[in-house]
Amino acid sequence: PPSSVLSTETLLSMMVQFAVHFAAIMSVTFMSDVYVDPYDPSIVPDGPFHPNTLNTATFLITVLASVNAFLVNYRGRPFMEDLVHNKLLFRSIQGCYFVLFVCATEVFPPLNQLMQLSPLPSSGPPLFHLDGVVGEGSAVRSDVFGTVHDTLLQAVRLVGFRTMLCLIMCLDTALVAMAEKCIRSAFED
Repeated sequence: PPSSVLSTETLLSMMVQFAVHFAAIMSVTFMSDVYVDPYDPSIVPDGPFHPNTLNTATFLITVLASVNAFLVNYRGRPFMEDLVHNKLLFRSIQGCYFVLFVCATEVFPPLNQLMQLSPLPSSGPPLFHLDGVVGEGSAVRSDVFGTVHDTLLQAVRLVGFRTMLCLIMCLDTALVAMAEKCIRSAFED
């Protein structure tokens, strides 16, 4: 085990996990933002909740980030039972991933309705975005974020929104798992 809570291994692991999750959440936010009408009265802070593409996709990716953080930080032996031997915990994590991907792909719409998730677009960005008529927030983006935003929208246009969301979810899971494995192996005695 690390000698301290503030050991180099722990801090590096936290920073890398934060960076990966932050990039995934921002990517999903950038690609979902164009599907939200900036003049919709339901997006008023402290107003009544109405599901839209942005809050649905953000919910899915943040829940995934929480499950991923739990999974990669679970140490197992010698302190606890290994994850694969802890059947209840292992099945619960598998169930979380299953439900998240079922909701992201919308293969069972009643589950999305039960969870108050908005239907996700199956195709690329709406036409009103292609003409440059988007909310005021997009005009404020810097060149770097503008390039990332445009690249994400091109990818969404190419593979579709749901597929891109699932790809980002898989990428987040794989990157944090690989990063944690590399960090643990680099700091082994």
